[in-house]
Amino acid sequence: MKKTKRAALLPLLVLLASYGICQAQDDLQPGVERWAIKTSLAPNPRSKKSTIDVLLSLPNPIASKKDASETVRISKTVGGLKEGDIVTITGWLLLVALEDDAKKHRDGDFHIQIRPGADWADSCLVVEIPDSDFVSDPDLKAKCAQARQFVVTKLLKNKQPGTAGNKMVHPVFVTITGQLFFDAVHMSGPPRGKKGMHSYTCWELHPVTSMAFAPKPAGS
Repeated sequence: MKKTKRAALLPLLVLLASYGICQAQDDLQPGVERWAIKTSLAPNPRSKKSTIDVLLSLPNPIASKKDASETVRISKTVGGLKEGDIVTITGWLLLVALEDDAKKHRDGDFHIQIRPGADWADSCLVVEIPDSDFVSDPDLKAKCAQARQFVVTKLLKNKQPGTAGNKMVHPVFVTITGQLFFDAVHMSGPPRGKKGMHSYTCWELHPVTSMAFAPKPAGS
């Protein structure tokens, strides 16, 4: 009798699980603050190589978040870099999360925290990969989809990240390329970050256009 009940419940559980996945997808909506910039690239952008330490130390290019346009990139250059540059860095990836603003909605970005070292400590750089469904340019759409696939298949065992954040059991050393972006909305309020790690800069790479494993530094 117990086996019969279990067999009868199985299709229902599968149905509920499928419903939960579909419901999570239905919850996704385009973001709000500077969203047009987060999901596009500047025409003929400069390509730069940099480091996490340099990006963490970049000064703010504006005095207040109200000085950041919703549709036009900030033109001021700081530390030899400016918003819209395509920047390549290497670093240790320690956490991946599905972006979720409980007060508004879930935009589906992959929120990723990286550090210069493999240790779990405070201070990190945030890089984000938007859901390709919200990207209109076909070339960028394909790049975002490929970068997200790398995260899911290579780092998360073919599972989607959770909103609380998936902490890497073993941090991985990666090369990341993406648009340098100043997330001005975070100039006020507490620093971003999950599981006790925070980003003390509004600079990030968003959208990420590529991600791959990189040779580990000597001695790591």
